[in-house]
Amino acid sequence: MNATKQQVRMQEYAHAAARMLIASYFMAKAIGLIIDPTGMEQFLSVSAVPDYLKLPNAGFELVAAIAILVGFQTRTAAALLALYLFWSSFILNYRPGDPYLIGAFWRDLAMIGGLLLLVSHGRGRYALDNWFQRRRDARDTGEDATPPRDDLEAQQA
Repeated sequence: MNATKQQVRMQEYAHAAARMLIASYFMAKAIGLIIDPTGMEQFLSVSAVPDYLKLPNAGFELVAAIAILVGFQTRTAAALLALYLFWSSFILNYRPGDPYLIGAFWRDLAMIGGLLLLVSHGRGRYALDNWFQRRRDARDTGEDATPPRDDLEAQQA
């Protein structure tokens, strides 16, 4: 394997790892809110978020995180999650006099940066959407949907 192929392979692995890390953050956050809805009570009481919105918020975060994790509609899920995260962080955390909340706000902005990278670069090689695309292509052409052993090398040939 030459240097270019190794670089491409490392980029693919890094992209998949980034998707997993970003998704795991939101999945842990959402599952924590579902298991213990009172855990966010101190933040949500300040912003006057109604109790009936806690579960839908957690559900949205969980569904979007799973979509990012498996690579299903990654750009859409990442864009929606970035938009949601910006507004929820702005409403809950933007308090210039409180260093803890401003730190949480900047943490969320950094996570938004990661989500925007997913929006700009898409799902990457290891994604469920790629499997769906291969199935559609195979159905349309009547070929076998099983990818070649190393489809990267097949694409470069």
